[in-house]
Amino acid sequence: MSEDYFIKGIDCSLGICKWLILQISLYFLMPYIWNYEYAFGAIVLICLYTSLYVAYWYFVDKTKRVQWILLPYLVYLSIATVLYLSIDKWIISIMFGIFLPLYGLICFLCVKLFRKYSKRIRVRIKYGRAITYITIIVLFFTLKSLSVIWMCQEHRSLDSERNDIIERKNYLVDKLVTSPQKVLNEMPTAIGVQFQGEWALYSCSMLSAALVNLSNLYPETREENITYIDSLINIVLSPEIRYYDTMRWGEDPLESLDGNNSHVSYLSHLAWMICGYREISGNHKHDELLTSLCETMNRRILKSNSMNLPTYPGEAIYVPDMLVAIVALNQYADTHKGKYRSTVKKWVSKAQKEWLDNGTGLLASFIDENGFLYEDAPIKGSYSALNCYYLTLIDETFAKTQYQQLKTLFWKEGVISGLKEYWDRTCYMGIDIDAGPILFELGPSGTAFFAGSSTYFNDIDVRKEILATAEMAGHTIKIGDKRHYLLANIALVGESIMLAMRTHFKHR
Repeated sequence: MSEDYFIKGIDCSLGICKWLILQISLYFLMPYIWNYEYAFGAIVLICLYTSLYVAYWYFVDKTKRVQWILLPYLVYLSIATVLYLSIDKWIISIMFGIFLPLYGLICFLCVKLFRKYSKRIRVRIKYGRAITYITIIVLFFTLKSLSVIWMCQEHRSLDSERNDIIERKNYLVDKLVTSPQKVLNEMPTAIGVQFQGEWALYSCSMLSAALVNLSNLYPETREENITYIDSLINIVLSPEIRYYDTMRWGEDPLESLDGNNSHVSYLSHLAWMICGYREISGNHKHDELLTSLCETMNRRILKSNSMNLPTYPGEAIYVPDMLVAIVALNQYADTHKGKYRSTVKKWVSKAQKEWLDNGTGLLASFIDENGFLYEDAPIKGSYSALNCYYLTLIDETFAKTQYQQLKTLFWKEGVISGLKEYWDRTCYMGIDIDAGPILFELGPSGTAFFAGSSTYFNDIDVRKEILATAEMAGHTIKIGDKRHYLLANIALVGESIMLAMRTHFKHR
């Protein structure tokens, strides 16, 4: 008897898992049917009634199943009512909870009908099994397509996007405006300590940039955004976040400002964040630090062999990293009577004359410490898109020519549109720590960064296609007043980047 119950227990557990996977998958594929803001609570209730009914089916005698068929529902309803009454932030309404099991019943009936007719097809038609599998794939693709269309209907104007944007901000603030160690813990451990630090820094700086944008787009959010940026600056100032740079250079970036080592990655992002804080707040709280940072970067740039600083010792110049320093100096000049503007103009002039790739006309992705182009170095879509974004903050004319050239060579339209990682070779599948997973030639990082320039230059069609691609690949999850792409659970930095890019409207 005990062995029989053990086998039934295993079968029951497998049955629960099977039905849960089906229902939850379909649930998230149909936001136009179910109110997706009920995500967490709905999943809890789906798990509850599924477990009760599957257990009932396996452990109740066949002769009594029909007689007591409402018993699991009554137990479910009792527990759902307790949850509704006892949990303050329980979003699910009582009426939603009452009728939710109908969703499970519909799924059950659909599966039964599908099994019935697919069995007939497999028996009567030569390639019946293949037809069955193709039908399932087409169904899920159709549901996913409808989901993308539904979620992207808000992308018509700034007003219609407002809820989407604000709720994504809420999610990122909840994740990043916390302790430095918690921010680091949000970064995947598999990428190693250095890239955890880099991604944490980038997550904070991009959220800061997004908050500056939001303060201009939605002025009513300005005061809270000022507080958030101030908190992000303090997080980036922490030894925990600085460690990735300290580790590579063998000295602390803030304790060695009088020295000659680069530290451009860390110092530039910190300076850029402070510039943004000063822009929307008018507060001089961090002015002394900002002055020291910009003086240090300017001195090191002018002392370098080519007006460029390496991100790490012994490595090439990563042009996007260098551009952040130029952005910070340019924004510092805006509020300090043009100080360091000459450095910015000199760097841009050299870039236009010396660092454009002969094959593409795009600003190089890598150059050596002496300012020479590498013969075999690729022009990467991710780097070029990021270069273009930063240039919109420095030289609009230069940025516009780069954007047009980038669009001509790298933009790819299709069922899924996006920016190719390479313009001169095909790469249907690959992986890169900066570009991310490359699929069908498209790179997620490059596509996300391209949204920044397309937004700035008001290229509405490209921007909409990028947001549709982001929805197709990322899949939006909404819980309460927060929403995010499901992929943010793996790479939070991507969520932060997308928010900064899609809000990068030109302020007139």
